[in-house]
Amino acid sequence: MEGSQALMRNVVLSFFICTSLATHAAYNIKVKIGSKKRRVEVSGTDITRSIIPLKNKKSFSGRKSFKFNCQTLNKSQKKESIHLASLTSKTGLITFDNKKYLGNIHVVTSKNNESCDVVNEINIDQYISSLLSKEMNSSWPIEALKAQAVAARTYALNKMNKVDRTGFYHLENSEKHQVNGDFFDVTMKTLKAAKQTAGYVLKNSKGQLVPAFFHASCGGRTLKPNEVWSNKVHGYHKGVNCQHCKTRSNWQKGIALKRFRLFLRWLKRNDIVRIKSVHKPITFLRGKPESKSLRIRIAGKTYKIRKSYLRRYFGRVEFSSNNFYLADSNKKEVFFVGKGRGHGVGMCQVGAKALAQRGWSYQKILSHYFPDLKIKRVY
Repeated sequence: MEGSQALMRNVVLSFFICTSLATHAAYNIKVKIGSKKRRVEVSGTDITRSIIPLKNKKSFSGRKSFKFNCQTLNKSQKKESIHLASLTSKTGLITFDNKKYLGNIHVVTSKNNESCDVVNEINIDQYISSLLSKEMNSSWPIEALKAQAVAARTYALNKMNKVDRTGFYHLENSEKHQVNGDFFDVTMKTLKAAKQTAGYVLKNSKGQLVPAFFHASCGGRTLKPNEVWSNKVHGYHKGVNCQHCKTRSNWQKGIALKRFRLFLRWLKRNDIVRIKSVHKPITFLRGKPESKSLRIRIAGKTYKIRKSYLRRYFGRVEFSSNNFYLADSNKKEVFFVGKGRGHGVGMCQVGAKALAQRGWSYQKILSHYFPDLKIKRVY
């Protein structure tokens, strides 16, 4: 009985998702959900499969599975990606990697690899409704989910306006871009947040879409892009106070001096900081916690090192955020204390949750974290 109820729930929810959200073809996003797969298996019911190079299109009734051996597919001398196949289902759901996806599935040979990438083409708001359970938490206040929906939609549409390297996808389902879920990650609450903000994005004073960034928790104040990334980001993001996140996600980290010297070598090798010698004694200079740089002295010369470089080198696991400071050091180790989680730019998700709990609307939340951007409707 429980299995029948679960099946009925899925059928009803699938129908509701497909019919309740706008289906503008111009706003279908292509998301890479599988990367460098040697073998790909896609299955579903009442599938229509198109083999693109052969211009062969065929429909299959009932349950059917399709397998692609990608190790010998890309024999092009130029090693260019090839759009191999597209699959769609009358039921609206297709299974890949034990997950069910709405929309179409495309199989594309990976560039310079004997493997395949798998791309899910899906309506932007269907995409957003699954993303909210991954990038935020589906149980959080609806106004926080709506704020996340607008920010994520803005980021996604900004990516759609740019030409990607392959031409087959706009962004990846990963922390590199945004993390979205599958059909089973959609809830009535995330669906409501996507539907009630459908078409709304953030634009600058010139009416342009900009990449609206967000992160888990800032630790008290958000950062500007140039405080975190070396590449120029036209995000129109300001650093704003976020008192609701000030005492959240504290962390500590000790780094062995040997490892820190390897880090200095990396800075020198990549011409990021021109350090004459990384082998001589290091003096760590104390600075203000809010400073965006770490200062060290070697052989009588002082060097400033952007804190974000430590997070880039040592990784997100060891340095949870870019909001940290030097706490102590000795002849064997240097110690750091930090707050927050994530890069710190744009909307603080923990802060957005706290503001929503205080009764703030999603418009007011977004205005706080993106004071130079305006909410506009594009469809």
